[in-house]
Amino acid sequence: MNDVMMTIVGNVIRDVDLRFTTNGDPVASFRVASNTRRFDRENERWIEGDTHYMSVTCWRNLASNVANSIKKGMPVVIYGRMRSREVERPCGEGSHTVRYQDVEAYSVGPDLARGTAEFTRVKSASVAENETRAMADVMAAAALIEEEAYADEDERSEELASA
Repeated sequence: MNDVMMTIVGNVIRDVDLRFTTNGDPVASFRVASNTRRFDRENERWIEGDTHYMSVTCWRNLASNVANSIKKGMPVVIYGRMRSREVERPCGEGSHTVRYQDVEAYSVGPDLARGTAEFTRVKSASVAENETRAMADVMAAAALIEEEAYADEDERSEELASA
């Protein structure tokens, strides 16, 4: 199957909506507006071109990260697969078909041409659990060493007291 891959540069026009599937997988969606702009040297002003509105859907880890990072008004860069769907809508004397263009995002990030960002790596649940266990092992070993040190100190105190 040949998918149409696209990169969109635009602004988020709606806050991210985070939902969950029946399996518990996160799904995030938001809308983005992208328009062309060019400088007219003759009139020395910017001319706005057509604006394209796209719905963006993100799944699983990307959905969680997008929900925690992306806000309305942010400039973003989105890479993903174009999806189109047709919907029959009633109209005056009959019905007509409306075609919607959506993007299933593989990657979403801030547009660094228009601002700065700070990146925080998200740890998977298994990595976080392993780190927690390792920290608990270290704390238990430290407590054991401390307990042994107090026991040795008590023995020396008893030896000195009996001598």
